Amino acid sequence: MSLAALLGSEVKDPDGRGVGRLSDVVVRWTTRGAYPAVRAVVVKTGKLEAVIGARWLEIASPSAVRLRSPRAYVGTVERHRGDVVLARDVLDRQVVDADGVQIVRPSDIYLAAVGDRIELVGIEVGIGALARRLGPRRLRSRVRPARVIDWGSVSAFAPPRASGDTRHGRHSEIAGKAGTGLEVDREAAEVRRLRPSEVQAALEDAKAKRIGELP
Repeated sequence: MSLAALLGSEVKDPDGRGVGRLSDVVVRWTTRGAYPAVRAVVVKTGKLEAVIGARWLEIASPSAVRLRSPRAYVGTVERHRGDVVLARDVLDRQVVDADGVQIVRPSDIYLAAVGDRIELVGIEVGIGALARRLGPRRLRSRVRPARVIDWGSVSAFAPPRASGDTRHGRHSEIAGKAGTGLEVDREAAEVRRLRPSEVQAALEDAKAKRIGELP
């Protein structure tokens, strides 16, 4: 599933009536796993935003989002420890390698259904993904990943280099702040060499590894 395709999608109740539009997806990223699960979505209704937990949702490719029950719990937008708000915190943020070399900026984000969870598995970089995301909505579901970085290789949120802040980790307190980027545990050249033919295999491998970790 492409985040670009999901953003702006109508969220419907079990009877098919619209309740709002999806404006962001929240995952919980801790040190317990390389591929964080979706915790909730942010839904916008008029000028108001609310959070609906993943347990109340059915999300299917390319952009179908439906409530499991008309009694779904709706909460206020609030960041919890370990939360990463994907569109806000990851899209268009600078990606740097382990030596601090600036590489690319994510143009799209990929999620995958693994067991009974939906997990963050990769970020796509490149002008093609950016054009698809910013172009007509009908094109966003035509996903043709070309240059995808396995989320398992993303090690940390990295603070702005000029700030002098030496902290970096998966903690959400620096996610989304101005100048904050993402650090990968491989060299810049290795990321640039990722070929289109490797993308599907990488995503499938990520899913297979996660399934193997499930009890």
